[in-house]
Order: sequence, then C-alpha cells, then structure tokens
Amino acid sequence: QGEVENLVQAVGFDRCTILRPAVLLCKRQESRPMEWIAQQFLGAVAWLFPTANSVPVETVARAMVACVLQPGEEKVKVLENRTIHELGKA
Repeated sequence: QGEVENLVQAVGFDRCTILRPAVLLCKRQESRPMEWIAQQFLGAVAWLFPTANSVPVETVARAMVACVLQPGEEKVKVLENRTIHELGKA
C-alpha cells in the first residue's frame, strides 16, 4: 500500500475505493518525447494484451463512475488494472 492510500483510509470515510491503474494512456498538451515513445510502445502492447500494463484514461474515468453508481459493501475496495478495465468497459 502507498502512503497516500493509507492517509485516505485514515480519514474514516464510510466507503473508499482505491484505483491502482497501470500506465495511463492519454494525449498531453505538453511535449514529452520519451513519454510519447513509451506510450506508442505500450499502445501496441495494449492492442495485444489490453489489461497487461496500461489503461486509457477514459477507461479509468468510466470505472470511477461505475464505482459511484454501484457501491459495494466493502469499507475499502482496491481495484487493480485488470478490474479497472472490466469496470470501465461495462
């Protein structure tokens, strides 16, 4: 667990969902050549293995909305990359 995750849980919300996406695939305004190269490579890998090591930001956003609309009974729910993909495509 990360330090931020521990701090969020310490707040004492009734329910908390923590998303742990892999590398976020998105278009940026600023120029980051190495990041662009990495995204091109990861985009190709994602085409073969969609949930392996990356996720589009749109998929993460849809997963967040799904968590709000369909809250679970768990006090703290942690979603890894594969589950984010599943929720984001549902």
